[in-house]
Parts: sequence; structure tokens; C-alpha cells
Amino acid sequence: MTNFAGAKLKEKSLMKRVEKAVFDKLGQPNFFITDIAVVDEDTIRQYNRETRGIDAVTDVLSFPYFDKLHLPVCEDEFLDSDRVKGRVCLGSIMICRKRAEEQAREYGHSIEREMGFLTCHGFLHILGFDHVVPEDEKVMFPLQEEIMSSIGLERK
Repeated sequence: MTNFAGAKLKEKSLMKRVEKAVFDKLGQPNFFITDIAVVDEDTIRQYNRETRGIDAVTDVLSFPYFDKLHLPVCEDEFLDSDRVKGRVCLGSIMICRKRAEEQAREYGHSIEREMGFLTCHGFLHILGFDHVVPEDEKVMFPLQEEIMSSIGLERK
């Protein structure tokens, strides 16, 4: 389940498709609740500065509630304090719409593809994937492309 803020109806639908594809690909039951906010440049820049010490606009920020999940996880592995309305709080994703629009033009693909990709990227981060070191990148990046292809939003 996802709580949305600032997302248009079409974006919500796309993000739900991406969420389902991510969990399906990972074979992970989705008993989670996630917050996704689509924000402006000033907002994402402020959060980037406050959380990462980088005073710049970025495309997506992820705020996982758990350090490193080892998937698949079972619902009974979580505490009652990890839940809201019976669902485990997974984390939050923040996407800058303007930056996504710029990147879509820059990469020559649709805004739908870019918003979907950023959503996928954010979900993988809050599920414990990362790309800081090359070994992790070799896992996360191909996984993103497989997920995007599975919903017809592959990179052209």
C-alpha cells in the first residue's frame, strides 16, 4: 500500500504498477506501507541538504525505515511498533517532478518512463538495495532494468 502526496492521478497509477512489479520480481509479499511524495525543486534540495549534506537538486531521495532487509522477509519478523494499521512501514520516497521532466528530455524518453524508473529506484533503496560500491551496483542496476522492462518501460 502506498500513501501519495503531490502525485497526479496518472502518476499514482504508474507508481502502483511499479510497486507491484518490484515486489513480484523480488518474490516479496507486499505487507508494507510506503509514502511517496512528488515535490518541487526547493523541497528536494532542502531534504538533500539536510539528510545528505548535498546542497543541490536531485531526482529522487529514499528514506528506508530499516537498515538492510534480507529479502524475502516475513511479516512476523517485524514488531508491532513497525506497523501502521497492520502494515509494516517500509520507508519514504521523494521524487522531484521537474528534475524527472528534465531527465526524460535529456535521455530522450517519456516522462512516464522516467517517473517509473525513479519510483523503482526508490523502492529498491528502501528494500535494502544500493549502488555505492560496484558489487552492489552490478545487482541493483540490472534489476531496475528487468523490472522496468516487465511493465513495458524499458530504456530505448
